[in-house]
Amino acid sequence: MSKTIDSDRARKFFGWVTDHPKALVVAGVLLMLSAAAFIPGLTKDTSSDSFIAKDNPARVYRDQVKKVFGLSDPFVIAIINHGPTGVFNPETLRLVQWLTDQVKKIPNVDPDGVVSLATESNIVGTDDGMQVHKFFDPPPATQAQANAIRAAIADFPLYQGSLVARDSTATLIVTEILDEIKSETTYNAFMALVKEAPQIPGVELHVAGEGAISGYLYNYIDRDATRLNPIVAIVITLVLFIAFRTVWGTLLPNVVVLATVAAAFGTMAAGGISFYVITNGLASILIGMAVAEPIHIFTHYYEIGRAHPDLSHRDIIVRTMIETWKPLTNTILTTVVGFISLYLSGGMPPMQYFGLFAAIGVTAAWLYGMMFIPAALMLVKFKPSPAIRGGNTTDRYGRAVVALGNFSIRRPRLILTVTFMIIIISGMGASRLIIDEAMIKNFQQDEPIYHADKAINQVMDGTNYLDIVVETQTHEGLFNPDYLRRMDALQRFVETLPGVGGTTSVVDYIKQMHRSINENRKDAYSIPDNRDLVAQLFLLYSASGDPTDFEEEIDYDYRRANIRASINTSYYTNNRIVIEKLDQYLAEHFNTNEITAHLSGRVNVNHHWLKTIATTHFVSEGIALVISWLMAAWLLRSFSAGLFTLVPVFASVLLVYGVMGFGGIWLAVGTSMFAAIATGLAIDFGVHTTQRIRELMQSGTGTFEERMAQLFPSTGRALFFNFAAMGLGFGTLMTSVVPPLVSFGGLVTVAMTVSFLASIMVMPAMAKLFRPRFLGFAPLPEEVAQDKPLEPAYSVSTVEKGR
Repeated sequence: MSKTIDSDRARKFFGWVTDHPKALVVAGVLLMLSAAAFIPGLTKDTSSDSFIAKDNPARVYRDQVKKVFGLSDPFVIAIINHGPTGVFNPETLRLVQWLTDQVKKIPNVDPDGVVSLATESNIVGTDDGMQVHKFFDPPPATQAQANAIRAAIADFPLYQGSLVARDSTATLIVTEILDEIKSETTYNAFMALVKEAPQIPGVELHVAGEGAISGYLYNYIDRDATRLNPIVAIVITLVLFIAFRTVWGTLLPNVVVLATVAAAFGTMAAGGISFYVITNGLASILIGMAVAEPIHIFTHYYEIGRAHPDLSHRDIIVRTMIETWKPLTNTILTTVVGFISLYLSGGMPPMQYFGLFAAIGVTAAWLYGMMFIPAALMLVKFKPSPAIRGGNTTDRYGRAVVALGNFSIRRPRLILTVTFMIIIISGMGASRLIIDEAMIKNFQQDEPIYHADKAINQVMDGTNYLDIVVETQTHEGLFNPDYLRRMDALQRFVETLPGVGGTTSVVDYIKQMHRSINENRKDAYSIPDNRDLVAQLFLLYSASGDPTDFEEEIDYDYRRANIRASINTSYYTNNRIVIEKLDQYLAEHFNTNEITAHLSGRVNVNHHWLKTIATTHFVSEGIALVISWLMAAWLLRSFSAGLFTLVPVFASVLLVYGVMGFGGIWLAVGTSMFAAIATGLAIDFGVHTTQRIRELMQSGTGTFEERMAQLFPSTGRALFFNFAAMGLGFGTLMTSVVPPLVSFGGLVTVAMTVSFLASIMVMPAMAKLFRPRFLGFAPLPEEVAQDKPLEPAYSVSTVEKGR
């Protein structure tokens, strides 16, 4: 009774659609153009901060620290010279001066935040006490003068490794910027400056640093998207043409694609949501997914049209939509669930918005499939598809699917045995899965930014900064020698941690100043025992130096100080150890009621969003599995049937985990989304297959094998082109220049392949062996021999009602 009511309602609705084709087509085009009009206003955000919520305590505290000490994600220019004198020769030091002067002129650069050999001062003792003067001003004219500068740096431990390489082969120009959102234009300006710099034989110039990585990434993903999306569109168009070999079967699904992309990115721009690094793959994914629904509609449309030449064109369209709307709606819902689970997982904002706008795009694809396509078809004449012949014949793709399906029915035990073995092996691989991430891994190894980062971290202490903010309870509390010694011990501990090249703080300045008033004796490089002497050292410094020289190390009230640790790697697995050991040390050996320390800086902020990868991944996958199961169970009116539809999901996700484990592919930002997305896509195969098997068992005729043979040429062929469209759509991401997208595209392509094979081979084999009641098996006549050749049934009854 309910089926009859649903059918009557569907007939009435699609009758209305086909009665107003021109109005609906025009409305669909206008709606698409209206959404697309917002896209030019889309903004990009490639910063590391985009991966962590603005109200996250780690980010909030870091922002407070930035206001106190004026610290940002710096741009770094490295000058490297492997010659006999390293960077300490007149030509190279003149280049340092020239670059320093020019960098200060770049818009968005804080001129007072530029640190180099040309800006920093030496501290030496005199008969009158202490003298502070530039290491060089002007640059040296002779090698002897350059050697003197080298000796001065060697006598000032603070600058060794942080500003000048310990072997003297490199020096840095570290630049703080005013607005990190403008990192793209700032990076372009830095690169232009480096290209304009005077050329010196044997001297290398590199631009790196966290700010540079963000700026380079902006252009990087823009170029990638410009190249990638047209490739995906061409591939999908070829799939459609091969599937149907008709103009409208190729053109109209592409209109749905355009509407899908316009809806996703138009609402993104209208909502003021930024285009993030991982958003780069969204268009390619939507292009592949948007054609899945039209493939089923057109397959059905051409089958009915060929099987019923007596029907009017309007009746063909209405009948097609009546028999496809419900299963397509339910499978679209399961796909949306997969994406929404990313949003509900509460993880990183780029992943959440990826899921949200992918869900919006897929919903738009459903709307256009239900209304625009039938309306548009009413405006053209029916022309049979050469690829869908009906009768007792099919094309090579249908025959391939039939061969796979027939083999699974004849050899169900073999299929399930092989499946079980693959599951065991995949489980072994999954046990090797590693959670890791590094921002520099967003680039190919031949990219300039990758070379720069590698070159600098090899010769310097590191370009990844971890800040430790020390706070006392009283004004001028950091004049207390006990507190300073506690800070010094903390620095020595940090320098023992993996990847930490060195640390700098106001303590290093104090020890250098103390040494200068003690005849520059090396044994006087220490913290004074007297609080008043510490205060006097700062007073003496201000007599010949600039008091603002310490603004990145200590605040105006001498109550808070910053210790900066330089780390030569951005790998999460390394820096997690650093942060965990530091937290333990601070709790057990440093923090008291009078003095405390807290972690800040880029490394700490990145740690706090990276550590959510595993939680976000498994929470989103859990949500996707549970909701997909419940929806399938509701659709099929059976919890067991709902579980049966998850066979492609379990098979594909577990196999991908195995591939990742054995292949050394990290569970990282890009790859962590695959499971939830694969679940939403894979269950479509399960639902279509389960519904069709149930229909064949309940209303078909003949033996089990004869009934199942009707599954493969119609539903199976449609699923094959579904798989081809989505698999090639995701697979095209493997041509991306962004390594995480390459891995993501490859993993989802593997998942789609496994999902298709599981739906065509594993599920029929399970149905054959176990004959579950929820499939609605009707009494079957006496079974024929297992090895009897199967002939595909292409009668009118094969017209798929449940795809």
